[in-house]
Amino acid sequence: MTENRVTFTRIGRQGGRDGSPAPEPIVRALSGEQLANSIAMYARRFLASPSFEVVYDTETGRGFILAGFHTAGEFTVTAAAQTGGA
Repeated sequence: MTENRVTFTRIGRQGGRDGSPAPEPIVRALSGEQLANSIAMYARRFLASPSFEVVYDTETGRGFILAGFHTAGEFTVTAAAQTGGA
């Protein structure tokens, strides 16, 4: 299985125009909906809103986090490494 590296441009106010650094990248051996759920669990700590949605386009490797009618974050997903297994 391929490990995916998720690099965030920003989540909430982290990595925003105020000059704060973007959240650290995460690496997960997941794909599709499972990866989106993992991103949501990670992003929750950076967001003031308890209600948000992660949208991930597997074809482009890009995604964003929606909170209400606003974009609360942006990220890209790239292959990090192959893990063992069949």
